[in-house]
Amino acid sequence: MGIVNDFQVMYEVDRGVSISRFDMLLESSGLQKQVLAGLMGLDPRTIDNYRKANKRFGALEGELLLKLYGLFEFGQEVFEGKDAFLQYLSSPSYAFREKRPLDMLNTFTGVELVSRDLHKIAHGYVA
Repeated sequence: MGIVNDFQVMYEVDRGVSISRFDMLLESSGLQKQVLAGLMGLDPRTIDNYRKANKRFGALEGELLLKLYGLFEFGQEVFEGKDAFLQYLSSPSYAFREKRPLDMLNTFTGVELVSRDLHKIAHGYVA
């Protein structure tokens, strides 16, 4: 259940992004719950409360979650697996002034910058 394009993101955000998307990304990404929740600016207990109340994410959290979902799908494809992609995310990068890509994923701009870097890597350009 991948993210195909920005129109799909907008459609799902308009409906309200289900907590199941968080669970799916948590499982497929290999991130710890507190790390993924932190990227979204939420406490892990808030995620649990959303789940108990069957609450959907608001527009900002939902959109960021879907963007992260797409980024992780693409990153795992580029690096041919979860472990190699997590290694990339956890390593300081010259492209980001020695900042870890993972530390940039708490904003839409950061997700876009990491996505651009992944596209460069996919096309054989590594600076």
